[in-house]
Amino acid sequence: MVTRDYYLILGVSPAASEEGIREAFRRLVKKYHPDVAGSTARWEFQEIVEAYEVLSDRSKRRSYDQGLAHAQGRERIVPEPVFTRRPRAAEYLMPEPVSIMRDFLSVSQPIDAVFERIFRNFTRMGIPKSEHPEGLTLELILSPEEAARGGRVPIRIPVLYPCPACRGGGRDWGMTCPNCMGRGMVEEEEEVTLHLQPHIRPGEVFEIPLAGLGIHNFYLRVVIRISDIA
Repeated sequence: MVTRDYYLILGVSPAASEEGIREAFRRLVKKYHPDVAGSTARWEFQEIVEAYEVLSDRSKRRSYDQGLAHAQGRERIVPEPVFTRRPRAAEYLMPEPVSIMRDFLSVSQPIDAVFERIFRNFTRMGIPKSEHPEGLTLELILSPEEAARGGRVPIRIPVLYPCPACRGGGRDWGMTCPNCMGRGMVEEEEEVTLHLQPHIRPGEVFEIPLAGLGIHNFYLRVVIRISDIA
């Protein structure tokens, strides 16, 4: 039975080309190879190699795709491309970005546990060997007009970066860094963008990998709902 989504691990669409898969693999190896990221990245590196070995082989990929569709009990819906840090060439569908810290998040565990799991991707601390990518369900409620029009939906994701004041050390001139309170990391939000085609239907599901933000143990599962009030 298929238990891992290799597409999410590599951060590519299920429709990705062979070249796209190779490029994603090379990019992730440069970032997560133990010689670069340290021994704490060994689990992620093994997952990346395993995913590439399957998806880079046409026969293995075909069998894997069939098993993945069967395990999910439905056909995969391939989302429109998701971009980060790109110029905003057109008006967004939503007036303000949706934040998973406050909007529509539906998970079976306490929100504090969710954020702790997200931040493990950056601190590299307390990572269970059995941890695998898990979906965060985001229910996106659109008006009938918004559903008919379609557009781009910005979604904000919490991430951690090394503190610029102490460069991740937690101390500044021998004192506890006041910018990060000694943690060595500062929290920010990054944006991914979901593209919705016009006349989107209620109940459609889109899966968004977050590997491009450094998050490998979670991915977004966006469920479309349409309100009765325009």
